[in-house]
Amino acid sequence: MKRQYPTTAQANGLFFITVVLTYVGSSLLILRLGIGTNLWINEYVYILLPALLFVKQSKWPVDDIFSFKKTTARNKITSILSGISMWLFAFYISVVIRFILDNKLGELDIPLQEQSVYQNILLLIGMIVLAPICEEILFRGFIQKAYEGHSKKYGFIITGVIFGYYHILNGVSEVIPATILGITMGYLVYKTGSILNSILFHAMANTSSVCLSGVLGARITTRIPVWLHVLGFLGLFISIILLRNIKSDSISLENEEEEKEEQDDIKTLSAIGIVLLLLSAIFLTGIGIYEIWFRLQ
Repeated sequence: MKRQYPTTAQANGLFFITVVLTYVGSSLLILRLGIGTNLWINEYVYILLPALLFVKQSKWPVDDIFSFKKTTARNKITSILSGISMWLFAFYISVVIRFILDNKLGELDIPLQEQSVYQNILLLIGMIVLAPICEEILFRGFIQKAYEGHSKKYGFIITGVIFGYYHILNGVSEVIPATILGITMGYLVYKTGSILNSILFHAMANTSSVCLSGVLGARITTRIPVWLHVLGFLGLFISIILLRNIKSDSISLENEEEEKEEQDDIKTLSAIGIVLLLLSAIFLTGIGIYEIWFRLQ
């Protein structure tokens, strides 16, 4: 029987290609084309297109691979509210890590290039609309589907960690916050079977970042204020309560028999998958080390 979903080796290979293309492409294009245009290229060309082409070439069922399924209004609302509240906790963690890095290693002083109104509009649309759709299709769609074939119960956690480490491209301080958000979005797809919930969560988290990070960050000076500690853990508490009320839209373990039939195939490719994942980790770690070295200068 022909396999109807990607292996972990295929997912890790696609992730490695995405990591390299995103870093190299951004290094070459961001100063020439602008940050907004570069983000659109990243999302469309490096993140979305390879996953879509891979699935089309393999003739896999698109709706199943990417979890394009309906979801209830209750789950949509819960995902939206959880995206806002969990972002508050992720933002708090980001601030704490950045505060420690700035004080222990030195501040990351990168001169900001002035952007046109056009580039800023592209950036906003890219963050709020494109990134949630494109990144969710790759990570909670293609990659999570592959890891669910290896472990249905823990696949979304592994995918969340991969998603978080990918965000080292945005800075070392963003790895843990992005991992927290990634695991939460993966849980939404795992629980409901619909990627729409994670897209809504992602969109609201990014919208919160656009609207609130500047306002909240401006109030943080030489120390982390008490109110931010309270706000961060309050957001975590609210999000957990909301997530406990998520209802399954589909049978999340419907592919157990298919997974058992594919175990031999998975074992055969697991070594390749590990090597590809290690290559991605080494590449991203190198970028993180460079940031630390830059801070020490």
